[in-house]
Formats: sequence, C-alpha cells, structure tokens
Amino acid sequence: MKSYNAPYSANDMTPKGRIGRNTSRSLKSKPTSTDGLPDIFALPIAVYLQNTNAGVLVSDERHRFVWGNNVFMEYFNTGPYKGNMIDKAFRPMIDYCAEHLTDPIAFELKMKELKRRKKPFFGWELVFKTGHIREISYIPVFDNGRFAGSIWQIVDVTRHRQWQEELIRTDEKYRVILDNLNAALCETDLDGVIVKVYESFCRLSGYTEDELIGRNITDIFVPEENREYARNLRRYRVEKKVALLYDMEIVLKDGSRKWVLASSGNIYDRDGNAVGGVGIHMDITPQKILQMELEAAKQAAEEAQRTQKEFLANMSHEIRTPLNAIIGMAHLLDETTLSEEQKEYIKILKHSSGILHGLITDILDISKIEAGKQEINAREFDLKELIQSMKNTFQLKLGQRPVKVTVDFDKRIDTLLIGDDMILNQILMNLLGNAEKFTKEGEIAIKVSLDDIQGNALWIKFMICDTGIGIQKDKLELIFHNYKQAEKDIRERYGGTGLGLAIAKQLVELQGGQISVEEGPVYKTSFSFNLPFMDTRKRSVHVADGELENKYSKIDFGNAKVLVVEDNAMNLKYILSLLEKYRINYQLATNGPDALYFLESRQYDLVLMDIRIPGMDGFELAKKIREDESRPNVATPVIATTAAAMPSTIALARNIGITDILTKPYTPDQLLQVLNKYLNEDETEIIMEVQNLSGYEFHPSLDVRYLNTLYESNIGYAIDLFEIFVMTNKEEVGKLQALADNKDWDGLKFQVHKIKPNFSMVGLTWITTKMETLENYLNKAVSLETIPVMLREITDELKGLFPIIEQELQKMYEFVKMQER
Repeated sequence: MKSYNAPYSANDMTPKGRIGRNTSRSLKSKPTSTDGLPDIFALPIAVYLQNTNAGVLVSDERHRFVWGNNVFMEYFNTGPYKGNMIDKAFRPMIDYCAEHLTDPIAFELKMKELKRRKKPFFGWELVFKTGHIREISYIPVFDNGRFAGSIWQIVDVTRHRQWQEELIRTDEKYRVILDNLNAALCETDLDGVIVKVYESFCRLSGYTEDELIGRNITDIFVPEENREYARNLRRYRVEKKVALLYDMEIVLKDGSRKWVLASSGNIYDRDGNAVGGVGIHMDITPQKILQMELEAAKQAAEEAQRTQKEFLANMSHEIRTPLNAIIGMAHLLDETTLSEEQKEYIKILKHSSGILHGLITDILDISKIEAGKQEINAREFDLKELIQSMKNTFQLKLGQRPVKVTVDFDKRIDTLLIGDDMILNQILMNLLGNAEKFTKEGEIAIKVSLDDIQGNALWIKFMICDTGIGIQKDKLELIFHNYKQAEKDIRERYGGTGLGLAIAKQLVELQGGQISVEEGPVYKTSFSFNLPFMDTRKRSVHVADGELENKYSKIDFGNAKVLVVEDNAMNLKYILSLLEKYRINYQLATNGPDALYFLESRQYDLVLMDIRIPGMDGFELAKKIREDESRPNVATPVIATTAAAMPSTIALARNIGITDILTKPYTPDQLLQVLNKYLNEDETEIIMEVQNLSGYEFHPSLDVRYLNTLYESNIGYAIDLFEIFVMTNKEEVGKLQALADNKDWDGLKFQVHKIKPNFSMVGLTWITTKMETLENYLNKAVSLETIPVMLREITDELKGLFPIIEQELQKMYEFVKMQER
C-alpha cells in the first residue's frame, strides 16, 4: 500500500456527490471532540478510509461508486480518473469488476442482492483470474434511518487461504499415511478424555467417531486389571514431559482383545503447558502371539535341557561308583603275581580307566554347574597355604620333567579369608592341569596379587602362566566354550573333553569374577581371573587368667548411638546382648517404616541393618537414607548384615550407599571389629576378650567345631540363643509347610531366608545348608514341585533334633550353675 500523509478535505471525495447531506459538513469541520469522546473521534472519516490496509470503495445513496483508496486503486486499474475519485454507476462498475473475476455471474447476482437488501455482509470471497483471493465486506451507511451510501472493504486473503489449503493438504496427507500404516491416532485431554479421533482408530477399535468423542480412553479400552497402571503411566508422561513407547493389551467394542504398540506424547500450548495428549496405536497382535509362543517354546526347551542336565548331575554318584571300583580293582590286580602279558593288559586298563574318569568328571561337573546345582559354600581358609599346597602337588606330578613351578604371592594378603576354597582349588587345578599338559619344559608360574579393596572385601587376582606350546590368536576366544579345543590336532595329540577351561570360566563367573587369556613375550599362555573374598582381619590373642575379669574394661565407644534394624528374634537377642556388654546406646527397629522414622528424626553414629526386613528391604531403606542430603543420617555408616554375602549382593550394596557387609552368623570379635572401625575415633584397635568357661563340651550330634568358633566357649551367649531357638523355631518351621502347601513361593522364600541362620547358631549347620539349597531353588523358580518333598525331609529330620537342642539347653543351665557354686 502507498503511504499517504496529507489530510483530506471533503472536496477530495465528492466530485459528483457526497455520502449523505451531513457528510460534507463533518468532513469540512474542524476536528473537535464532542460528548467527552477522545479527539480521534472528531477526525474526518477519510483519514481512516485512506490509511487502512484494506482496499476501500465508497458508493453514494444512488449506488454510484464515487471514491476508492490507494489500496483499491492498486487492485483495479481504474483508468482515466486521477487520484482517488471514481464516477461509475452500479451497473458499469459490475461490468468493470467482472472482467477480473473467475465467476462473473455469481458476482453480479451477489451485488444485486446486496443492493436490494441493504444489510451488512461479511466474508464474501472473490477469486480473481490472477489467482488472488480477496474477501469483501459490505457495510451500508444510514443517517437517521435514511440510506446514505455504502462502504465496501476488500482484503487480500490469498496467502492466508494458501496456508489453510496447505494445512488441509498436509493434514490429509498424514491422515492417509497413518491409515495406510495401520497406525490408529487419537487425541485426548489431560484426563484421558477423547477429543479427536481418526478413521484408523475407529477401524481398530470398532467404534464410530460419535461413540468415542467425550469418553475416557482408559475406561473404554484398557482392561480393568490394568487401568490403574495406565492412569499412572499417563500421569508420569504429563508430569515428566516425556514421550512414552510401550505395548499394552486393549479391549475392543466387541469384547475381544488385541495387543498394540502405543506411542504417546503431550500436546502443548504456546506457553509450553501440557493441554492434552496424542497417541499412535499399531496392532501387533500377530507378533505378540508369536512372541508368546516362542517364549513358551523357549521355556519348554530350557526345561527339557535343565531336566537333562539335572539328570546328568544326579548321575554323578551312580557313574563314579562302578568306575572307582574298576580303577581300584585294576590297582589291586596290579599288585598280584602276573605274567608280562597280563601286566601289559593291566597297564592299558589303568590308563584307559584314568582317562575315562577324567572325561566323566568333566562332563558331570559342567552339567552340575549348568543345572544350577553348584553352590558356593564360604568358610574360613588360609590362601597362602592353599597356593603352596597346589605348587607342591603339581611339582610332584611333573616328576623328572624339566618344568619348574614357581609362586609369586602378594605380601599384602596376610590374613585369613572367607570364601569357597574348594571351588578355588578346582579352578586352579583345571588351569594348572591345562598348563602341565601343554608344557614340556620351562616354567609354570602361579601369581597371586591384591587387585582391589572394597570395604571388607578383597578382590584377588590369580594368574597361571606357562612356557608351553601357546594358543593361536584366532583361537583364544574359543577355548572357554564347552567341548571346544584350539585345534583338531591338539585333541588328537593331547586328548581331553575341552571342558576343563569351560568349567573354570563358569566357576569364576559363578562367584562374580572374570577370566581371560593372553599371550606374552615371556610366557606363551597366561590365564588370569579375579575373585572376591571377605577379609576376617582375625588375630589370635591369648590373655592371662587374671585379666579375664577386665575383659570389657578396654572397650569404650563414648556416647555412640547405634540403630539396629532386625526382626529375627535370635539375631536380636545376640546383637543386643553384645551391644549392652559393650555399653553402646542403641535404638531398635523391627521393620523398615519404623527404621525410616527413626532415621529421619534423630542422628545416629552407625546403622546395623538386616537386608531382609518387613515393610521395606534394606536396599530400599539405604537408598532413602542416601537420597536426601538434608536428612540427618545421609553420611552415617550403614552396615548391612546378611546370610547371603554373594559378590552380586556386595556390588549392589556398594552402589546404593551401604558402607560395609557383615556376614551372618558373625562372632562377637567380628562385630567388635566393625564397631571399632566406624565408632572408635582414635582408631585404636580394641581386642575382644571373651569369657572362657573351659570344660564345657557340646553334644557330638551338633557341629561342635562351629559352635566353639561362634561362641568362643562363651556359654552365656549360647544359652541366650538356644533359649530363643527352643521358644520360637518350632512355630517358625511350621509356617514353612503351610506356605508350601498353598504354593505361596514368595512368602516361603522370605520365611526360609529369615530362619535359615538360626539353625547354625545351635550347631545344626547342615540344616542351614539344606535351607540355602531350598532358597536357591525358590530364587531360580526351578523344580518347585520338589519343594514340599524337600521341606518334609527337613522337618522330619528336625523332629529328631529338637529334643537334642532342648537337652543341650538344660545341660548348659546346669553347667553354669555348677560354675557359680
């Protein structure tokens, strides 16, 4: 539009006439505000008409067109008239404009209708031959009820209409795409009420658009058992402002169900506030059915494989027994008087039976591991002594062969460790046996080093190196596979099943470690693996009899406050008795919510917490302690007590902020070491001096060695624990069978874990082992049908053992009475 700044007079508009009789007076008069209105209301109407962005055309009371502003003049080249003046009657003006339009007939009819009716009309669109689209607004002007003329406003809406058409085309394009992709689309408000649906959604659901609009998508499509989850999912999407992708089952109009892959996201207003949601649903029912069938087939295959492996694992005794007889008889026969021919036969028999024994052992071992029957039995052992014994064994086995066995042992490992020394022995035997088989001369090296320290856990690295024939680089990854060897000629020359290294690998990984192999410049082959062990930090201390009466005088933890979180009656009695003797202030919580209340309301110096507690497990409680820095105990040491200190448990505990692990059952000295570590400010080590009531002997039917180690002959502690066992465990054991009969496997698993340490505390260590086996079955959800049988065997055995425990308790009472006399 051309700019126009000069003021207009009435003469600019009325060469042949004016709009009404008073128009000229108002246009000529000086702009003066009247009736208290702002001054702008007194300006001539020409100022507005000339400066608007729209094209304006003015006709008088006789419908003669007399004036057009600059914008209109640009729309229509009006010919000989100069400036803004026009002098065209109604009919010629129609003819003139019609030449520029695509539908002149409709234009003429509409113009005549407007002239006849003299009523305002808005939104009349005219399409010009140039492609422009202009919108006409017709405004008749009346002066005291008398028609005074008309104002025609013309606005170019070409770009706006093009945008609208492009939006329509885009919307249609994506609608077609979604329909063809079988993607059902719908929009909802924040509460899930459907506000817009597409044909594809109607086709999927079986409903019409009218049946869907205004109804809640969760209530109409989601099965009742999953609705709460679906609402929480939508709430999470809105609050976190994230898009979600998930599969879900829906209910259709006819009551049938389908599986859909749903992708949902928020719809936002201009201010970034979520105002609704949009969801795309794709029918994946065939794929879901196939997936479920594959999973069922996989489970069936795994079950068949597991059954087969269990069979092989269970056949260990049956196979080895006759084989041992063959080997034994061959050796006995070799000691008799034989001919040279018979001696040769016996030699072949001994050699072949030995090979057969090795093969069967490997096969049964791998089957046992893969069937999940290999258990970790941690106990205290001397690692340095085990390595030295291993060295001596293989040095003797090598005989006169020019191969030297060397040991490099890290001097920092100077304490007794807790771990499964039998499994470690088997791993080392397999690796050393492999090295011995392929090393004709040179050296076999055993290297043991401290790899890492994580609280009370020591990660120890073992290396078995040899100067043998080595392994080709492209075969290094194969040697740990079942039944695989590096080369065919290796198997033919050296024999073997190819299982020794596979067994070693699985035994290492079973304990949370890793194993690898590499070649180097000095040693042709180097196997290395790492394993975690608990450090006992145990030191033998002997004191004179005269000092026994002062056994607690050196223990002073000041005003330390300890929170004990434990629900097992026997464990509670044990730990609280010790804390009282150490003169430590403690607070007791028997469930997670109570513990959390205490932790949020007061400060403690240490938390002793069982991992399995009612209401909230120890891991969850530890997370809550650490997650908020404003809470009073965010930095308080947390010691987790557990009967299952597996490497995976230890790693998880570290990750969530648990400071240390104390394995159940623990001795007074082990507890004191933990208290000294975290409560003794001057870091002076306190040595526990236990009461030594010499002369007492536990019943031989019990694990006497274990009881002496646990109580260190402190019969006072033993009486406390035996009393609780007698009072509570019959009832606790009775719960097991009821849970098994009801097939409440989760409840049974919790109950087994809860009471299994109790049996060890009264010397029934083998019952604890059986309970651990039972717990393993429950954790892996395998052989559940055998659980009731296993339980009956345990309970039947306990019926005969309970009287022994009760007699032992009475015997301890009498012993203490005699000591007091």
